Amino acid sequence: MCGIAVLCSHRSSNDHTIDRMIETLHHRGPDSFGSESAAGCQLAHRRLEIIDPSGGAQPMWDDTKRYCLTFNGEIYNFRELRQELQSRGVRLHTHSDTEALLLAYREYGDAVVDKLNGQFAFAIWDDQQKTLFAARDRLGEKPLYWAETPTGELLIASELKAILASGLINPQIDRGAVDGYLSLLYVPPSCTIYENVHSLAPGHALQWRSGRMKQWQYWRPALSTCQIDRPDAVREIRRLVEQAVQRQMVADTRVGAFLSGGLDSATIVGLMAQHTSSPVMTFSAGFDDLINELPYARSVAEMYGTEHNEINVDIPVAEMLQQMAAVYDEPFADSSNLPTYLISQFASQKVKVVLTGDAGDELFGGYDWYKPLLIQDSLSGNLGSQTFYRLAAKMPLFGWRKQASRRFKHLRAKQRFPDVWDRHLDFVSATSATHRQQLWQSTMPSMNEQSMRESFFPAESVSGIDRATEFDVRCYLPGDILVKVDRAAMAHGLETRSPFLDVDLVEFMLSLPVHLRFGGPGLKSLLREACGDLWPPSIRNRNKQGFGAPIAAWLQRPDVQSLLDQVLNESGLLCELLPGAVQFRNRERRQPHVVWSLLCLGLWLDRHAAAVAPLQQAA
Repeated sequence: MCGIAVLCSHRSSNDHTIDRMIETLHHRGPDSFGSESAAGCQLAHRRLEIIDPSGGAQPMWDDTKRYCLTFNGEIYNFRELRQELQSRGVRLHTHSDTEALLLAYREYGDAVVDKLNGQFAFAIWDDQQKTLFAARDRLGEKPLYWAETPTGELLIASELKAILASGLINPQIDRGAVDGYLSLLYVPPSCTIYENVHSLAPGHALQWRSGRMKQWQYWRPALSTCQIDRPDAVREIRRLVEQAVQRQMVADTRVGAFLSGGLDSATIVGLMAQHTSSPVMTFSAGFDDLINELPYARSVAEMYGTEHNEINVDIPVAEMLQQMAAVYDEPFADSSNLPTYLISQFASQKVKVVLTGDAGDELFGGYDWYKPLLIQDSLSGNLGSQTFYRLAAKMPLFGWRKQASRRFKHLRAKQRFPDVWDRHLDFVSATSATHRQQLWQSTMPSMNEQSMRESFFPAESVSGIDRATEFDVRCYLPGDILVKVDRAAMAHGLETRSPFLDVDLVEFMLSLPVHLRFGGPGLKSLLREACGDLWPPSIRNRNKQGFGAPIAAWLQRPDVQSLLDQVLNESGLLCELLPGAVQFRNRERRQPHVVWSLLCLGLWLDRHAAAVAPLQQAA
């Protein structure tokens, strides 16, 4: 994995702008550095050497010296791509996926993205046409940011800090993005925390020429489009998961795996063990005040004879919160980033690459929030039936009281939000619109809800629970899960790969009809049928756990209380942006997620105060 930076300009520049940009990305590629210049464009690269260490140096020119590539990621089907190119008479000089990507672009142009299976963010300069082409992978595993300067330059980089390091952008806080963050605990992937710096959306590409920008979407998930019976679907899932694991084990360095003791990571480790002659190196971490899954992870490690490594850590919460404000270029309040950072640090001491079980919940329907949506979708009722269930919930009718109460709540939710998409967004919002209004007071942005609908509202053809699934795939996965893992791992020069994000597997799983994806006993029933034989008995019937950070308890720690006093100060940046924040100072027990999000935002503002224009300019 790597870090990239690009500066396109109609003016010649020798002021080391590109050097400042790429130096901020040293952590993403600590093994080597390269830069290339052409008339109108400078490209730079920090490299983590994974495939063809001697032949994959970047930026890379093709042999005609027309095209130059800087690339972050891995192309898992690069061997097949090489064979296809060779059959067309293309001569390759290395065994790297970088050269395969570069020459495939020369051969197929913008359509090259349709041929790629991998995680990627790249930019290619055409020195003849003076045109830059850039693209990002379908699900958003790898980040790509861009900005246009007031004088017409284009900046591209792997992280926001590199854009700011150019000195050509005066960043201004996007208040709508802040409101999105307060709602979701992460900045929606349709924007960034700054008005004048942008994220290239997953599954999108861009072209820049003579100061003119064009963007387009080359991929969008297609849901419930395939008709197949359950036994055939189960067999195909097993084949595709196994194929994905094999593809992602390809490297010229040892590949390890995160092992949590859950179903997803156990599947990955089990299949890795079947396709290597040496023990798989696995990494697990226990956290004293979190759910400790070490015993379950050990049972998987013992089943497959892995070279198992584990640590048990008492998280220094306040210290790490301040560290996260630097690691994450935007405010980020998913508390599982702390343990993710620590296990990445631990694994990076022994390997450069790990496989993970990320995206298993989005793909196989593993989140608990799908359960009420499925129940509500099956219910029909009007105001009269709601009244009946509400009254029945208050009477001891032969043990039916709890069931009636639940049914009343489901019917009420369905009446309040008839559209599943609205109901799902309301459910996953950590901070309600009422509380956000209290925080903003009279300064509340008026366009956040509309912006979310414009960016993530599904097409009419997407129905039922697919409307929630699409939101999770297009917003939650790239905005939270993949940002969390990428920044935490790359802070230590560790590459993470998720076989569940293999494009063939993703497209097949999402194409299955709802009754297959969500049918059967419990959640993730298709994965259980397809891969259950890979799991030891101790985890086969486990429910989903996750890290489950005890935010309310963390907020009571003396070290964290000191941070709250620091950021919830009437004269501080947080209260300048959110005048009502000070009112939440003593709500740690009643509204822990709201207070946690304010704490993370306040620490981020303090950390980036020098780089952020006065907040009044954003009002």
